[in-house]
Amino acid sequence: MAVIAGRFAEARLYLLYCATLLHPGRNLPTFAEPAPYTGNLDHFQESDHVHLVEEGRRQVDRQSADLERIRNRAGALATVSLGLTAAAVAKSADVFTHHWPIIAVWAASCLLASLAVAGAAAVLAGQAVLGRTDARLAGQSPRPTVKHLAAAYVHQVSIGEETVRTFLTVFRDAVTLAVISALMFVSVLASTLNVHKPSRTDPACQISTNCSQISQP
Repeated sequence: MAVIAGRFAEARLYLLYCATLLHPGRNLPTFAEPAPYTGNLDHFQESDHVHLVEEGRRQVDRQSADLERIRNRAGALATVSLGLTAAAVAKSADVFTHHWPIIAVWAASCLLASLAVAGAAAVLAGQAVLGRTDARLAGQSPRPTVKHLAAAYVHQVSIGEETVRTFLTVFRDAVTLAVISALMFVSVLASTLNVHKPSRTDPACQISTNCSQISQP
């Protein structure tokens, strides 16, 4: 598995996940290599091997369930972020009539919302690598089969753990970007809100026929 490490690893990994939308089917990187198993199962009894197989199956099932929950939440986040992006773009005509600081904040809000959409879509469509045990290969292995199955699960479960951890981090970053974008967009709306209601003492009402007449009691 490819690994992203070093300075700004989280930001670089997030952008790489977004870029993989243009290259579907590409294996996604993680933050670290799966932890290798350095122990020895030779001294285990057959009952111990059976317990390891059962626990390995439970762990793999849990990893699949965790990944499915993350993707369900990513689907909701993608919908919300897409709506936020559409609302920000629809406000462009009003924003461009104001000063450049408001335009800069609006542009940053649009960019962050777009990145949130891309990150959520990457979690939805990205190819997740989980540990799998091939029954066909297990059937071709020498006896005892239970021992080889136990060894396979012990070596494979760490792959899924690292994948789920990375997908959860990308989803968390997408949520953070969406929240920051929403707050910036709200500040833009507050800055561009300029409602002027004519009053009885407004000089413009004295020479305009469009001002509503105030009925006298």
